[in-house]
Amino acid sequence: MNKDKKIAIILAPFLLIGGYVISDLYIESKANVSGLFALSVNAECAMFSGDCILQSGDMQVNITDENGITRSNTSFPVDTVAISLVYNDGKEIIYGLEKAANPQYWERKTDIRAALTQFKTATKLRVVIKRKGSTYFSEFSPAIALN
Repeated sequence: MNKDKKIAIILAPFLLIGGYVISDLYIESKANVSGLFALSVNAECAMFSGDCILQSGDMQVNITDENGITRSNTSFPVDTVAISLVYNDGKEIIYGLEKAANPQYWERKTDIRAALTQFKTATKLRVVIKRKGSTYFSEFSPAIALN
């Protein structure tokens, strides 16, 4: 084996690992680019039956409300989740959800179900999610039918 092949065999693992690290840093830096993204409702948002999925690119958010606990599950770990209830008279109450098991699961006790179904004093929800400098938002009217 000549001198050049020996050097190539010795350097190859270092170049492989270095390339992997640099590509990972590049991809992570692209993820930190701030932006504003609209979350769209895939179908009818039936959050009281567990079928309310919002999506923007690869980010998916599932919003549910069961027994007065509003939950949000995201496809990626996020920094904050806020849901606001917009009343018919224009008043808005913002609920900052709290991290549950990990940064993909958020929950909080709210009166969203009562305001939308029982008292019918509100018709819209707004969702704002922050992840690594990016902000995801949506405004929608959830389906009221309870199953």
